[in-house]
Amino acid sequence: MTSLIDVMTILLVFLIKNFSVSSDIVSPPPNVDLPVSASEKPAQPRCAITITKEEIIADDRVLANVAEVKKNAEQIIEPLYAVMKSIQPLCLVDSVGSIVILCDKDVQFTVVKRVMATSSRAGITNFSVLVLKEDG
Repeated sequence: MTSLIDVMTILLVFLIKNFSVSSDIVSPPPNVDLPVSASEKPAQPRCAITITKEEIIADDRVLANVAEVKKNAEQIIEPLYAVMKSIQPLCLVDSVGSIVILCDKDVQFTVVKRVMATSSRAGITNFSVLVLKEDG
């Protein structure tokens, strides 16, 4: 009986370790409905910006309201710029600043474009958009 418990303990540790290593790179929040993609290329680990229908979030902080960003004529979102400038060294992948954008599929592209412009001004020039893999 003792040897069976030892084997089960080893299997449990092995499974826990495998699940923690092979988890998603970024988990979308429940209020973001991601678009679907047929791309086969997997995402790389990076810093993330989340754009919900109401808010823009980075570094676990709400930085802007989407409705206000749409109304404002400015291309640069100042609170986002300040955060992206401060975390830019943490977002380096192969010496290039790189982020993943988690964006609700119903958000207007002008908002996404302003987030990209703001991040680019902060020194992050490589963007990936997190999507759901298309079944089929």
